[in-house]
Amino acid sequence: MGDRAREVPARAGGPHVARASLSAAAPLALFSLTTGVFAVGFGALAALLVPGSSARALVWLVVTVAAAGCAGLWWGLTPLTERLRVLDRAVAAVRPRGPGSR
Repeated sequence: MGDRAREVPARAGGPHVARASLSAAAPLALFSLTTGVFAVGFGALAALLVPGSSARALVWLVVTVAAAGCAGLWWGLTPLTERLRVLDRAVAAVRPRGPGSR
């Protein structure tokens, strides 16, 4: 009976660890989604500036891959503390201000 009482808290702690790792991956998922959308948009904008249909596809591909690659390199090579500072500044700029800060 005593062994079973010890097993229950151990199993109860399992899902909390999974939730913590899921919330730790949320900034990467949000960053990847946002930069992916911007990369495709920049590629489409650059493709509109090029005459010719086959050249447009190539320009769109190259600009999209370059923009996504730069974002991935920034995420991978920048230390975690600096990434968090930059992302926190970006979120603070977008966050609506409360009635007390007016």
